[in-house]
Amino acid sequence: MPVTDTGVNNARGGPVGYSRRPNPVFSSEYGHVRHVLIEARREAGVSQRALAARLDKAGSHIAMIERGQRRVDLLEFCRIAECLGLPAEELVRRIERRLRAAQAASAARESLARAS
Repeated sequence: MPVTDTGVNNARGGPVGYSRRPNPVFSSEYGHVRHVLIEARREAGVSQRALAARLDKAGSHIAMIERGQRRVDLLEFCRIAECLGLPAEELVRRIERRLRAAQAASAARESLARAS
């Protein structure tokens, strides 16, 4: 059965018609998670390497998260918050605020586009 080419994240050099599903790590929504983590780390005055060391991870681990090359699972998210001296709930609230603001902005743009 042939796979429909969606044009999203096409793999180069693979079979004709082969496409990958979009990677949620690079979604705009996950970008808000990354932004909140970066902002919280900077507010705490902690370098990427120092945070990685606190998490007992390789020095590049946090850089990969912040660039969107690695996802954060729930347990790691909680440990990151703890290492930054914040309750995980606070980071979740910040993410929720950013997501709501982005949704409101998107709805406003759609409304303006329809009115034009």
